[in-house]
Amino acid sequence: MACLQLVPLVYAALNDEPEAFGSFAASTALASLLGGALFLGFRSTERVRVPRLTIFLPIIGIITLAAMAGLPLFFLFPDSGFLTSFYDGMSQITTNGSTAYEGTIETMSSILLWRSLTSWTGGLMAVAFALSLLMAMNSGGIQLHQSPLNLGDRDSGYHRLRSTTRSLLPIYVFVTLVCFILLWLAGNSKFDAFILALSAVSTSGVVPEALIQQQGSLPQIIMAIFLLVGLSNWDFHHLRSGTFSIAFKRDRELRTSLMVIVAGTVLLAMLMDVTLADIAGLVFAATSALSTYGSMPDQVTSLGDSVILPVSIVLMMLAAVGGAVAGTSGGLKQMRILLIFRLGRAEVDRLAHPHGVHSVNYGDKVAEKGDINAIWLLLGSFVLVTALGATSLAVLGIHFQDALTLAFTAMTLSGPLATSADPEFAGYASLEQVDYLILSILMLVGRVEAPIFMAIFAKALWRG
Repeated sequence: MACLQLVPLVYAALNDEPEAFGSFAASTALASLLGGALFLGFRSTERVRVPRLTIFLPIIGIITLAAMAGLPLFFLFPDSGFLTSFYDGMSQITTNGSTAYEGTIETMSSILLWRSLTSWTGGLMAVAFALSLLMAMNSGGIQLHQSPLNLGDRDSGYHRLRSTTRSLLPIYVFVTLVCFILLWLAGNSKFDAFILALSAVSTSGVVPEALIQQQGSLPQIIMAIFLLVGLSNWDFHHLRSGTFSIAFKRDRELRTSLMVIVAGTVLLAMLMDVTLADIAGLVFAATSALSTYGSMPDQVTSLGDSVILPVSIVLMMLAAVGGAVAGTSGGLKQMRILLIFRLGRAEVDRLAHPHGVHSVNYGDKVAEKGDINAIWLLLGSFVLVTALGATSLAVLGIHFQDALTLAFTAMTLSGPLATSADPEFAGYASLEQVDYLILSILMLVGRVEAPIFMAIFAKALWRG
C-alpha cells in the first residue's frame, strides 16, 4: 500500500495539489513504517497454518488494508473522523464504490486516482481470494466451480493465493490497458479514461457520478463490455488468453450473464419511456447493476417518481444475482442462483417421481449434500446479516427504506446503486460515524462472504 501511494503522491506534486500531496506523504511514511516493521518482525517466525488462521487471514487482511487505503483521506479531512476514512477505505478495497466524502473530492484528481487504484487492486484480490481460500473452504459450494487454472495439489490456501495472483495479474493488467485505450479513443481525456478503465475492470464504481452521466453511447457500450469482462470468471479469461479460444461452452456463468443482461435491458425498456438512442444506456444500466458497479446513466437517474420503484426493484434484483464466482463483483453469484433453481426443479421432479433418482448437476460435477447445505448456509447468512444491518441502521434513526437499501448495497458491494434505487436517500456524506462502522462491517461480510465471517462465532473453531 505504501508503494502504491507513491503514484498519487507524484501525481499530486505534478498537478499542484499541495494538501493532497501532504496527506499522501504522511500516509506513505506511516504505511512504510508499519508495513516494514511487521515484515522485519515476522520474516523469521515459524509459519503456522491452522484453520483458525486461514479464516482470519482475509478478515484481518481486509480490515488492515482498508485502514491503510483510507489513511490519506483521514490526513486530508481529519475533522471528519477516522471511521469516515476507514469506511471509505473499506469501500475501495471491497470494490463497493461509495464514498463518505461526496462533494469534496470530485475536483481532487490525485484522490480520485488513489481510490481507483486501490479498488482495482481490491478487484484482483477478490478474484485470487475466491479461487484460493474460498474454494479451499467450499464457501457457498464454490468447489463446484471447475477452474481451468492449475491450482496445484497442495492444500495450503496461502500457496494457492500467491500462485493464482501471479497467474491472473498479466491478463488483468492487459484488459485494463485495452479498456483505457478504447475509452480514450472514444473521446475521454487520458485521466478520465484511466480511472474509468480501472473502475470498470474492477467493477467498483468509484468514479464520480457526473463522469458516468456525461458518457455518450459509444463509451457506454465500451464500459458495458468491460464490466461484463470484470464480472465474469477471470480464470476463464486466463484460459482464453493462452488458447485463443472463447471457452464459451465451459463458462456457464458468462452465458448466464449475457442472458440476464438482455432480460434486464428488456425489462428496463418496458418500464421506461425510451427511444432507440437510449438502448446503449439501458444496456449499460443493466450491466452496471449485474456487475454491482452501481453507477447509472442519465436515463435512470432522471426518472420520475412513478416508475422509480419498479426500476429500482429490477436493478436490485440484478445486483443480488451478481457476477461469477471468480469475478470482481459482489452479490450472491450466479452459480449459486443456478444451483438453487436446479435444486427446486429436482424437488418438483421428486414429487412427480418419488422413486426416481434425482441429482443436481453443475457441469460435470454432481452437487453433494455438503455443497447444497453450503449454498443454503450462504443464502441464509446473507439474508440474516442484511436484516441485522438494516435493523441496526433503522434503530439509529435512519428511515427504514434507506436503511434497507444501504444494508443491501453494502452486502452486494454495489454502493453507488443506493442513490438510484432510493431517491429519498440524502447521500453517504449525511451519515453518522456509527453508521459508517455498521456499513463497513457489512461490506467486509459481503466480500469475505457471510459463512466465513460467521464461522468466527462457532465454538468448534475456538476449540480447535
